[in-house]
Amino acid sequence: MKQSDLRERFWQACGKWDLWGYGGFGLPRMELEGDRFFLIEDHRGLLEYGPERVRLAAGELTVTVEGSGLELCSMECGALALRGRVRCVTLDR
Repeated sequence: MKQSDLRERFWQACGKWDLWGYGGFGLPRMELEGDRFFLIEDHRGLLEYGPERVRLAAGELTVTVEGSGLELCSMECGALALRGRVRCVTLDR
């Protein structure tokens, strides 16, 4: 069985057994409070940083936050918080 097939079966089982939110699946945990605050945990690093666009590596995903006046509130090991006006959050594989 291919790695991608195993991964897809794993995701299906997580959905079936409602295991989301327990972490440990190699995916980041994200919070968005209105359009003013964004928090991501379990990311793998900052790829791009500017007042209108922030990109982060997050396992198999690249997370892009776009908006205006974006600034780093805090950055700790694996966690990052942004404030400003968030227009959109995009996830790419």
